[in-house]
Amino acid sequence: MHWACAVVVAVALAETTWTPVADASSAKALQRIDPALFAQAKSHPTTLFDVIVQGAPDRKRVDAREKARSVDRAGKAVQEAGGSPRRALGIIGGASAKVRGSGLITLANDDDVAYIFADAALNAKFDPQTGASLVTGAGTLTVKAPATWSQYGVTGRGIAVAVIDSGIYAHRDLAGRIVAAIDFTSASPTVSATPLGDPGGHGTHVAGLIAGDGTASDGAYTGVAPGANLVDVRVINASGASNVSTVLAGLQWVLSNRARYNIRVANLSLGTPEQTSYTLSPLSAAVEVLQYAGVSVVVSAGNSGPGAGTITAPGDDPFVITVGAADDNRTSTLADDSVAAFSSAGPTRYDSLAKPDVVAPGRRMVSLRSPGSALDALLPDRQVTASGSPTAEYFTLSGTSMAAPMVAGAVALLLERDPTLTPREVKQRLLSTAAPLSFGSRYTRGAGLLDTLAAVASTDHGGWKDRSRVSDGFAQMVLPLIYGTTLTWEDATFNGGVDSKGRPWTQLTWSDITWDNLTWDAISWNDITWEGITWDSVTQQDITWETTFDPLSSSGPGWGPLD
Repeated sequence: MHWACAVVVAVALAETTWTPVADASSAKALQRIDPALFAQAKSHPTTLFDVIVQGAPDRKRVDAREKARSVDRAGKAVQEAGGSPRRALGIIGGASAKVRGSGLITLANDDDVAYIFADAALNAKFDPQTGASLVTGAGTLTVKAPATWSQYGVTGRGIAVAVIDSGIYAHRDLAGRIVAAIDFTSASPTVSATPLGDPGGHGTHVAGLIAGDGTASDGAYTGVAPGANLVDVRVINASGASNVSTVLAGLQWVLSNRARYNIRVANLSLGTPEQTSYTLSPLSAAVEVLQYAGVSVVVSAGNSGPGAGTITAPGDDPFVITVGAADDNRTSTLADDSVAAFSSAGPTRYDSLAKPDVVAPGRRMVSLRSPGSALDALLPDRQVTASGSPTAEYFTLSGTSMAAPMVAGAVALLLERDPTLTPREVKQRLLSTAAPLSFGSRYTRGAGLLDTLAAVASTDHGGWKDRSRVSDGFAQMVLPLIYGTTLTWEDATFNGGVDSKGRPWTQLTWSDITWDNLTWDAISWNDITWEGITWDSVTQQDITWETTFDPLSSSGPGWGPLD
């Protein structure tokens, strides 16, 4: 059996035989809560549940402060239902919380609540293969990164990539380029101008594939964008545990600080098995906010392949760049390549979308080692000593977790050459220039293998286009920001062909628009002031926020192997 490295969410909901009661309360509640969570709450009224509550906006008070008020309403609704609000999550207009089953029923019937999600647990997994045969440095050659540096002089300089993971060790291959670090697994996350380390080891490996400069190996093991800066956003603790709300907090911080550090790319080598349509996912809402705010989001496809319908969220979102793993067989030629057996395949389970978007090398990848980390202690045979070095400073892992950062590095190269590119233009260039592959299918190889040289050489300013709609959460969140602008419908006859200038916004309702028929690209996103909303924290005198990370509620199997 082949094993693979990725960060995967595992949520086990016990099976129940409960049937929704045919009363008004249950019918109303089921419109605002994940059905499986609702069944659990009904069956276990005294059990505490970790949840994410999205506040409902007041349609009569739509303005730039409405998002913050949605957070407030979510927090207050939780308190009124007897629960404990834990962390304000402005990026989705809600809050994480602990609520008993009986309280969830009450909460789901509250008009101040838009939707309630389970706060799923995330656990990092690894590739337990052993042996020196795993060593390879062919990855950057396979995607033509060295040729790109030479021909165009771009190495990602000035572009910051946010690594949303387990942390980044202060490796000498990254010296001076970890420009900020914050740890959301701590009780009081504080920004540091110096590296905070990586107790897990996964994030450091990812960071090296993005931006390692090969100092400790005389260039043998170099990332795709060796001049790029890195921003360390730790959301996974030392045991490999996290949850969705902690990841959302990390994404929220990236949104708030993207201009300060010039964060143009976010790498998410993590995922959760699809539980529902991306249109109802809080993770999708958050990554779509980042995309429209100018940050390209790169996500691993998952390691549950090769079966169909195994793409993990938020890789199931149509707007992100979802990356599958190719096996380059430790050579830089395509002749012996294949799609890695572990790489998750499309179409997406609930929306039948074609994923992944592209593939990149992800098997037997050598990158940076975090000495003393959990993975380092668990897999000492994976340590790699470069020629001429007295110590092992590198490490070998496999997985779509390793493929995604190859693409994130390529995006940094694109943006150094042309900083005006939007996330849609970046995605279009990557997909349109990918090297065609003769093996696999659209649902395993995407558009083909990442080709950084062709992507950077491209002058295409056409934006990636897709008929997929944005998520409900995103549409709800951005309504205060786009309120009053001209709306353009995909179907010119929709609503009688009348846009917001012909029909007052006050007369438009959620059911009128449904968000399916709106041309989102027609909105002037560059004119949106995302900072007009308090994203990081919402302070209310009558709400007590318990912001600590609770590893006991999201510990799972930790760094243990897949089975």
